[in-house]
Amino acid sequence: TLLVTLRTAIVVLVLFLVLDPSVIAQRIRPGEQFVLLLFDDSQSMRIAGRDGQTRGERMVAAYNASKEDFETRIARKHQLGLYRFGGSIEPLQDLSALDFDRSESNLVGAVVGALSEFQGTPVSAVIVFSDGVQQTEDPASSLENLPEGVPVFTVGVDTSSSWSDVEIGRLSVKRTDFDQSPVSVSIDVHSSGLARHEAVVEAMEGKRVVASRNIEISEDEQEHEVRLQFVPTKEGWKRYQVRVRILDRAARAGAAINDRIEVNNSRSFIVDNRKKTYKVLYVSGRPSWENKFVRRALDGDDQLTMTSIIAISNAAPKFVFRGKSSNLTNPLFDGFDEDRDRPRYDEAVILRLGPDAKKLMGYPSDARQLFEYDLVLFGDVEKEFFTSDQLDLTRDFVEKRGGSLLVMGGPNSFTEGRYSGSVIEGMLPIAMYPDYEMPEVVRVEKAFGVQPTMEGSVSGSWSFATDHDDNRAAWENMPLLFGLNRFLFVRPGATVMAETFSDDDGLEGQPFFAVQRYGEGKCAILATSDTWQWQLGMDEEDQKHEQLWRQTVRNLVHETPSAVLLRNKKDEYTRGEPADFEFIVRDALFDEREGLQCLLTATSPSGVEIGVSLEESIQEVGVYTARFSPDESGLYTFGFSAVDEDDEIVGLLNEAFLVEADRKEFLKAQYDAEFLERVAESTRAGFFTLNRLSELAEAIPVPFRREAEEVRLHLWHESAFYIVLVSMMMMEWYLRRRRGQA
Repeated sequence: TLLVTLRTAIVVLVLFLVLDPSVIAQRIRPGEQFVLLLFDDSQSMRIAGRDGQTRGERMVAAYNASKEDFETRIARKHQLGLYRFGGSIEPLQDLSALDFDRSESNLVGAVVGALSEFQGTPVSAVIVFSDGVQQTEDPASSLENLPEGVPVFTVGVDTSSSWSDVEIGRLSVKRTDFDQSPVSVSIDVHSSGLARHEAVVEAMEGKRVVASRNIEISEDEQEHEVRLQFVPTKEGWKRYQVRVRILDRAARAGAAINDRIEVNNSRSFIVDNRKKTYKVLYVSGRPSWENKFVRRALDGDDQLTMTSIIAISNAAPKFVFRGKSSNLTNPLFDGFDEDRDRPRYDEAVILRLGPDAKKLMGYPSDARQLFEYDLVLFGDVEKEFFTSDQLDLTRDFVEKRGGSLLVMGGPNSFTEGRYSGSVIEGMLPIAMYPDYEMPEVVRVEKAFGVQPTMEGSVSGSWSFATDHDDNRAAWENMPLLFGLNRFLFVRPGATVMAETFSDDDGLEGQPFFAVQRYGEGKCAILATSDTWQWQLGMDEEDQKHEQLWRQTVRNLVHETPSAVLLRNKKDEYTRGEPADFEFIVRDALFDEREGLQCLLTATSPSGVEIGVSLEESIQEVGVYTARFSPDESGLYTFGFSAVDEDDEIVGLLNEAFLVEADRKEFLKAQYDAEFLERVAESTRAGFFTLNRLSELAEAIPVPFRREAEEVRLHLWHESAFYIVLVSMMMMEWYLRRRRGQA
């Protein structure tokens, strides 16, 4: 049996080789396939671990230690392409060129960009060395945008050790409408790994703390919203800093405090505390207590000046003959000195009070004169007091100039003042009763109270205290008022900042103060003309009524635009990056001006004046643009001027802006191995650590490609088959010889 088997195997093997069997395969020519290595060069790679070594240093050291073996293994079948990336990619000759100074990291965008550079060239794999911190605003940076067919291997450059950090995220600054106009700063503080610690958030002017608040950290991952308020004491553009720091009480108790990143513990902001004056024009249809008390309230704020126009008597509708003694003078002045100038009978008698009293003969009919004001108040004045041109001019004052209009209630205002259907009604946040639907009583003389809505409390204009409970208690103790104008409805988009309450169902929940945007400005209503009753019902020392009026007026005027303004100004600009500025230039009539000679000078924090070139926009009339790249951190100031062809000044503007180093890479910069794993899994690749680079080199696939070289291997050329054949023949001969058959 053995001999037959051997003889059969020999014959089969010989026949197999005679048929010339061959193996056909695809062989990649050396140098045709590429492997791309992408190295994270962003600022987050500067973050040090507990051993003091930064992520970048750890990556470079580990790669250089295994460079020869790693690159040799890959070079057997591939070529290497090295890049560094932040927000974009750049070719890299050697890792010593990495400076880890990129202000943005976009891992997905780097992979897409590298593959687009090698479009048309076979790429076997992409290897990304990163800490997994993806800080970008690019909407195309999601994992779904990774290209298919090319595996993306990721290498984590840090260790998943415990993480502890406290940082300042979003920062919002506004000038509130509270009395004395304090600055309100809203800060988002994020803490990680600092449970059972205490921190303090401080607003600093230089080295002086102007406001602070302590926060208790109770969880490992916690968000805190902190609000600080302070009143600036110095005039001009002022720079402030908000910082958060861990209190050392825990350290004294034996607990370790390790804030991994200190760069994200502070942020700066600027406050415009220049001396500004806002002008208010009060128009009243008759002498009233309200004008007196409002004037007294605004006198307490040196930034608010008020001019009053008070009608003592209206013009007579027609001339009545009274005999020989009749004349054209107003009979209201009979018995006074005949030599003095006196109004005619067909002219209204106007009382003018305030700084502009001598300039105004009545309500302005000229746009240049009216546009000097920031706020116009109609106080219980009927529509017939104004001409149609004056009402149209008032609309332009709000819509075009960007001023504010406040219409107050009274027996001769709103519906009773015959404003229904007029141009003024279309501007207001409420709709009046039309004449054919007017109820018997529109103005109610019953007692009612006032309470601010949530919007009114948040704005600060209808608050007496920053604490919600204290403010509510203060309003509950306010005296009741009499005399309320009612409305048909509040317009969509309007904001009701205060409403009424009363035992009478007809007065419950009525809008008391409402405001809405109209064009470039604001329109508001106050549903009474008798807020002075508050002051008479309180102690003489109680100044809530005056405080309320100052806050209300500030709310209406603080956003009034100037003729020349800087549009879309940012809270902060980035050092070293170009910033675009747009200036809108309008004349005293707030008409956009083109073809002007404009000059712009920037002054750096170190005091160096820099001329900045301006270009006139061809898309918009009156818009002039400039591009400026600040190279210092700190407070920059702008001086802008525009002159016409006659060398007359059309407009001037002084502005300031803050420049800071980009700190985006240090926000929530914890080593993110999970993100790196998701990147690898989404492309059917793998995630590796720095000590497994040799395994990574062997894991890179060699994909089949049609343009690869075809290799044909003839098996009868292989010596192994002949060795087996000769061995079997010798074995058969030996066995036959022993049996005597040879």
